[in-house]
Amino acid sequence: MDAIWTLGSDVAAGVFPTLQEDREVDVAVIGAGITGMSTALQLAEAGRNVLVLESHSVGYGVTGGSTGNLYSPLASGLASIRSKWDSTAVADVVTSRAEAVDRIEAWVQQYGIECDFRRTPLYRVVPSADEANHSLDDERDAMAAAGLTVTDADDLELPFETRGLKVENQAQFNPLHYLQGLAQAASRAGVAIHEHSPVREVDDKHGVIVTDTARITAQHIVHATHTPKGISMLQGGMLTSREYAVSARLSQGHYPEGILWVLDPFHSLRSYRHGGEQYLMAIGEKHKTGEHQGDHYQKMREYLERHFDVASFTHEWSAQQYTSPDGLPYIGRMHGRDNVYLATGFAADGLVWGTLAGSILSDLIQERDNPWHARYDARRITPGKSASQYAKENATVAKHMFKDYLGTDKLKTFDDVAPGEARVATVDGEKLAVRRDEAGELKVLSAVCPHMKCIVHWNAAETTWDCPCHGSRFDANGEVIEGPAYEMLARRTPGT
Repeated sequence: MDAIWTLGSDVAAGVFPTLQEDREVDVAVIGAGITGMSTALQLAEAGRNVLVLESHSVGYGVTGGSTGNLYSPLASGLASIRSKWDSTAVADVVTSRAEAVDRIEAWVQQYGIECDFRRTPLYRVVPSADEANHSLDDERDAMAAAGLTVTDADDLELPFETRGLKVENQAQFNPLHYLQGLAQAASRAGVAIHEHSPVREVDDKHGVIVTDTARITAQHIVHATHTPKGISMLQGGMLTSREYAVSARLSQGHYPEGILWVLDPFHSLRSYRHGGEQYLMAIGEKHKTGEHQGDHYQKMREYLERHFDVASFTHEWSAQQYTSPDGLPYIGRMHGRDNVYLATGFAADGLVWGTLAGSILSDLIQERDNPWHARYDARRITPGKSASQYAKENATVAKHMFKDYLGTDKLKTFDDVAPGEARVATVDGEKLAVRRDEAGELKVLSAVCPHMKCIVHWNAAETTWDCPCHGSRFDANGEVIEGPAYEMLARRTPGT
């Protein structure tokens, strides 16, 4: 399941070597997504000795699975931020994010990155059939309070009637091509990038990172991993979710241009051209990680077919989101560790937040003032704005711990698991994640997530084991894909 952005790119090329020897550096960055590479590039240009560790390939993770949309508002809307914070906070969000989009554009030009960057309008629309359920008045007011020029969206050519808002001068690009270009620029600036080098342990106190093959000592450590690795107090209130995308070619009809957010309740639409071919993609079907209900890819295909004349589907992929309890990302120093930094809580808006985080974190490490650090400080405590989501998410964790530990079926024999089936079951008192693939090969793993001991669930659409508590995800062999877990799911001998 490759994202459409892989057209014209080889994600698995292995451009950067695996780290094979111990290193001592000024800054070690964990994660080669847009946050990690933006941070590393700016530090290297300032003369710092920087090393980046990536568990897979550059662009493999969330950045390469994003929409490629760049915008100063938020996908969830500015009205909710205004109601939770105030008009000043909303203005800060829009201004800081606009600066980050400008930085991306500047880097594209400076480094000659071929990623199809272009400016385009953003539309937030309601289908006429759903007008009774949605009002855009609060969102229009919040956008205006933030300094945005908002007009009516009366120039859309969609196959269904809508009303909505339009904001000019936003942008789109190919996020994978951009990230790979950024990595090349960082490498030329002196950054040592190492792919297929998963981090297994971080000793914050002594500034030590351990991989399968090396030990790194660093004055500063940056968790550019979408959520900090290991156990963090921030994870307790974070809503972790997944969203799905499909792309298609049309038999006939108009490919809508721009960034389109359709409140039905929410789908994102955009077009993309590559190699003379045009594609339409749709993103939606958001749900909490580890709680899977039906075939989300099929639902996305059906959504496109209801509204467009689809000739064929070409790609399907998904990405993970972490939403903070007070609506703003956490960017800065980790609680209790002045030499350790993180950036998380980007929700669905990570490309721009990640770029902004790169500027904030590089300034902090260089002990330079940054105008946005105070607004997004990772050490902030906002109980009045965060309490509701903290309570909800911790109740969800408790629910899964109780249900999954007490309600798992017992498995008498592995022969009861049919080809193509995966199950979490109790065998001899142990919770196991059991899967027999289509060829009949049996794989048995511990079902206990090594992060905080929740029980993983099978994600059939993506053939992964996903933890519903804090979003750690593992492939069919038990290796960590993403999330806070360091270690893979423990392997067990299948027996008979």
